[in-house]
Amino acid sequence: MTFYSTHLALEFERAIKEEEIKAKSIPVPRQISSSCGIAGRFDEAKLEAVKNTCQKYDIEFEQIYKVYKDKSKEPKKLA
Repeated sequence: MTFYSTHLALEFERAIKEEEIKAKSIPVPRQISSSCGIAGRFDEAKLEAVKNTCQKYDIEFEQIYKVYKDKSKEPKKLA
């Protein structure tokens, strides 16, 4: 999950912890963007819970991607 600002990424981290959803902040993967930034990483099975948490806490996110370990595969947009 990418965010429009570092502030929103930090709000995401705080809200996810409060909701006890397993997720973490990571640097934005190179397959998504070459610029620096913070992304949220979580299991795809938690997608709806994460989106609901963002809505509950009014956290705007830019995009949600599925990133593959196989770097030859392009990231897939999920939301």
